[in-house]
Amino acid sequence: MKTTIVIIIVLFLFSCATENSPTFDIQQIQKSNNQISVVENGVGFEGNVLKITPTNDDQSLTIWEGTDPDLWKNAKYLICEIWHDNDFSAVLNVEFFRNERGAGNIVTQSGTEAGDEDGTPRMSAKIGVLPKLKTKMVFPLEHLNGQEIFMRRFPRQLKGTVLGDRMKPEETSKVILRFGPWMEPHFMPEFEVAAVYLTNEEPEPFSPVKEPVVDKFGQWTVKDWPGKTKNEQELETLLEGQLASAQTITFPENWSKYGGWKERKFEATGFFRTHNDGNRWWLVDPEGYVFVSVGVDCIRYTASGVSSGQEDLFAWLPDENDELYKDGISGRGEHQQVDFYKFNLMRVFGEKWRENWETITSGQIREFGINTIGNWSDVDYARKSGIPYVLPLSRFPSTKVLLYRDFPDVFAEEYENNAKEFALQLNEYKNDSYLIGYFLRNEPNWAFGAHDIAFEMFATTQPSESKNTFAKWLSVQYASVDELNSAWNLDLPDFETLTQQVFDDYPSEKAKGDFWEFSEILVAKYVNVPCDEVEKVDPNHLNLGMRYAWLSSDLLYKAGERFDVFSINGYGNPGPPETAEIAEISGKPVMIGEFHFGATDRGLPATGIQGALSQSDRGKAYRYYIEQGLARPELIGMHYFQWLDQPVFGRFDGENYNIGLMDICNNPYKELIEAVKQTHQKMYEVASGTEQPFNEIIEKIPPIHY
Repeated sequence: MKTTIVIIIVLFLFSCATENSPTFDIQQIQKSNNQISVVENGVGFEGNVLKITPTNDDQSLTIWEGTDPDLWKNAKYLICEIWHDNDFSAVLNVEFFRNERGAGNIVTQSGTEAGDEDGTPRMSAKIGVLPKLKTKMVFPLEHLNGQEIFMRRFPRQLKGTVLGDRMKPEETSKVILRFGPWMEPHFMPEFEVAAVYLTNEEPEPFSPVKEPVVDKFGQWTVKDWPGKTKNEQELETLLEGQLASAQTITFPENWSKYGGWKERKFEATGFFRTHNDGNRWWLVDPEGYVFVSVGVDCIRYTASGVSSGQEDLFAWLPDENDELYKDGISGRGEHQQVDFYKFNLMRVFGEKWRENWETITSGQIREFGINTIGNWSDVDYARKSGIPYVLPLSRFPSTKVLLYRDFPDVFAEEYENNAKEFALQLNEYKNDSYLIGYFLRNEPNWAFGAHDIAFEMFATTQPSESKNTFAKWLSVQYASVDELNSAWNLDLPDFETLTQQVFDDYPSEKAKGDFWEFSEILVAKYVNVPCDEVEKVDPNHLNLGMRYAWLSSDLLYKAGERFDVFSINGYGNPGPPETAEIAEISGKPVMIGEFHFGATDRGLPATGIQGALSQSDRGKAYRYYIEQGLARPELIGMHYFQWLDQPVFGRFDGENYNIGLMDICNNPYKELIEAVKQTHQKMYEVASGTEQPFNEIIEKIPPIHY
């Protein structure tokens, strides 16, 4: 590992931070990072700032390196005051290194790794920052414990995700800020940093903006684009026109009423099932026709975002007591959200906004050739739409004691009891022929990374039934405690005492193997208990798995043995991620629960997990992804994420991506929709091998996501 020794002088500059808050001197930071930074008069800030211009060779800034445990132990927040004038959001990575020991590889949903040739951080946080807004980026140091992946929102700050292996703040040996996105010639951003400091107090946000950045329709005010709604007359013409045309649209003639393909038929069972015809896997619809599930997630009448703490950003907000708009406001105080998508429907349709939305949406789904209402959609609407749908089950069984992140104490009786309660929600769906199947849960947090669950439950002395079971299991693996002590380099008086130990590192290689083997037992229990219960309640529908974010370790294959369909959220580019191996190992067909492509050429500053340069390229990317996926014999479904754009000011967690088929005013992206229709018109021919898949690959760009 190449090591660069950087000495950062820590000064106490009370003018830039709260009293007794260590501030990292920007002059010293610049001297140690002179290849991408200069100190000069700011544009977004008054006075001298650190101006950062990332390059192809370097997008990182070392803000601190050394040994000072008390500095980090005695602080609660790392703050970076940042501003940028780019047309797209900033992606700011905060990387923490622990002495000379890194993590493994910190892999994100999109398959990228944190770090570079200078080393891999122990923990890495990715945070979004809106353009043209002074922002105090807040990173709570408590996230270094590795227990939470997603950060809470702070004013003007977008989504924050934290990945890596747990560490103590006082173990910090280096902190790097990494600025993105960067790619010549399309993304060459500049940034201003006014201050970087540690503090015990959550900082006050910057003063209110002078000009709003969100207009009364929920659109970004700082730029114009084709299709932007200019006034209420335009909005009314758009929505009234959609309502008028929606009621006459139907599925293609060679599709069954469920959206299956009438050209091929197998045995009908009255419910969706899987079938392998010797050449490929299929879903089979209730009438027996072959079916591939091509759907869209989040088909619902909401696109809400957080307004609390950033009310100054809006040109207009309705009064909470306004009868027309009150259903578009949810939560209170620091958790209040507003929904401009609903506001826009209410403006045009008044009290009939919901029923008219349902009519419009049912027409659009059929017009676009979509045969599945995907995850996170409005279930009440889906059940009466006459369109097949999937169901995200809620309240996956948990326990008061968590072993690691959201992984429950699976050997506790409480887990079994909660699993029985969890399964009961299927009672009202078990006879619905339009339900394809259910997802047990979505992207379990424990699976974000190749984490050893059994080892992680020894991060503290917290007692659990799983620890007790582990100790009993070891007493079977080893003839005596002395044999265990020898193998693990310990000095325990008995097996039970192991449950009181804390491990920051594996005590031996043999212990590492034992921990991992028991992790497989834990994961098998985690899956088997709820699967047993849902099968008792609903034997009619498909168990679609857990929609893993990515295959972070072999533990996820272990967790897939009970599913009817192995589901992942596959943000691949240009095509779906590897699925043949999943089918080979699991013996199950594969469904992709999420994928998308976004662009920054219209009304939003971020692309999401995979990006494109334009709406036209979004369309090409969609065609390539779906058609290349359908050409694979193991893939039986792909669901695009999502129906609507996200709000420019950030949804509940801060995402604000241009990933919708429609914008905040329900205006479809024409280039994308035309491509969607072309692909769906021939999707069964591609799946059956009678037509070749679309094969044009778009220019790859750095994704803008947080």
